[in-house]
Amino acid sequence: MFKTQIGFLYDDIYRYKKRRNDIISNFLGDFLIYQNPDRGKAIRKTIVVQLSQFLNDHSNQQEIHLIAHSLGSFILWDLIFSNTLDNDDPAFIFREKLNLLNLASITTLGSPLLFLKQMLDIDFSVINYYFNNSNQEETAGLQKLRWVNIIHSSDLIAYPLKAAIEDEIGLDLLFCDQYVWQYANAMEKTLKNMGQSDMAMVVGAEDAHSSYFYDNLDGDITSDIIASNLLGKTQKLLERCVHQRPMA
Repeated sequence: MFKTQIGFLYDDIYRYKKRRNDIISNFLGDFLIYQNPDRGKAIRKTIVVQLSQFLNDHSNQQEIHLIAHSLGSFILWDLIFSNTLDNDDPAFIFREKLNLLNLASITTLGSPLLFLKQMLDIDFSVINYYFNNSNQEETAGLQKLRWVNIIHSSDLIAYPLKAAIEDEIGLDLLFCDQYVWQYANAMEKTLKNMGQSDMAMVVGAEDAHSSYFYDNLDGDITSDIIASNLLGKTQKLLERCVHQRPMA
């Protein structure tokens, strides 16, 4: 009996152990691995190989669209824009290959770039160097790179970027944030309606960060935003940046 009580008390003292491990593993583990210089360089090299294979398999393609989720948005930043990499980094090979194409759009989902900007002092103005060094031709000055940043309202990892980035970029980039204004799951909605905001946040966080790919309304909204970006429906994106709200 005594041992049973001790075991129960220990479990309660270190409560939510599995959830803690999941959050650290899912949200922080990959980032820490990527921050290792050798591992980060190896990851970027793998992506360069994948891009090379794509170009070999689709040699007639002249336009490309890039979509990145979570940490992938930071990796994408390094591949295209970062000015802090070593001169022999695979990112520069990626940029050479990308420069042969028309990079038409970028879509980021669940991106922590704003948080990382504060932590790593990322300079968004370096985006302008991409256009200065690009061989892509403008069509009567109207062709712009479109970057759409999608944020699920319950995703703790995702941050809006427009306010931080708009004063740092030139006219060659059309940027907008898009919000999926949903509850991540039924439990989050129930707790939120009960006034238990902190619990609702914890319960919804993990599902929200993956919800962009779910076969539900969240996924439908996300896919519609991505399709609008791919097809260049900029007016639709600019007219509406908040999508849907759960029924009461």
